[in-house]
Amino acid sequence: MSTGPAYGSPGYAQRIIPLFSGNGYIIEQKILALRDTFGIKDRNGNQLAYVKKQLVSFGPKFWYEDTSGQRLGEIHGKVLTIRPSFEIYDAQNQLRARVKEKLIVLIGSKWWMEDASGREIAKIKGNVWEHDYQVQDPSGGAIAQIHKKWVTIRDSYSVEMLNPAFDPFLVLSYGISLDNTEKKENKK
Repeated sequence: MSTGPAYGSPGYAQRIIPLFSGNGYIIEQKILALRDTFGIKDRNGNQLAYVKKQLVSFGPKFWYEDTSGQRLGEIHGKVLTIRPSFEIYDAQNQLRARVKEKLIVLIGSKWWMEDASGREIAKIKGNVWEHDYQVQDPSGGAIAQIHKKWVTIRDSYSVEMLNPAFDPFLVLSYGISLDNTEKKENKK
């Protein structure tokens, strides 16, 4: 797998997935699905894409596809690591980012995101387990707000992009990675 351009470089001027060009999204988990499946809609309720979890894999693996079934990107969870870790790939199989969890948190954020070169580009502030948190840049500037809707029969998250320079694909992948880890830890 190859490494894509560093975050903030000219390669990031365009959206990784052009479908995600807005600033408000809804992630809804499908019920009665054979595998974990999420629908991603814009704030008007238009279906943009699906994120599906592979049934059998060594570690959690998700893929994005548009409504016609074309693959748009992937999230690969790593299992042979000391801490939970996810890698985010675009449709050309280029690594775009990694999501990682700190083992011990004395100060700062428990979760962070790195670009393909290993430089921190985002962190979480708020309560991940209560599903109300803000994605921030390393200096604390707001990137996005993610909030779980509690009065639904299925998991549903609203994602509000607050920084138009940050790619929504990375924020949506961040949220799905955290959701997967939380569900795995709740099964223990």
